[in-house]
Amino acid sequence: MRNASALAARLAETVTDALTRASERLLDLVGPQRQAQLIPVRVRRRPPHGRR
Repeated sequence: MRNASALAARLAETVTDALTRASERLLDLVGPQRQAQLIPVRVRRRPPHGRR
């Protein structure tokens, strides 16, 4: 059973590595557009006038 657990651990590593690579590629593709859209938007939270 040691082989099974080692194999499962190795499989989990490769899956997480593949997921991180894919997410990094997606962020590289989508990131600049999102940042360009989000930069001019500034959210200022003001307390409601009724409350003190």
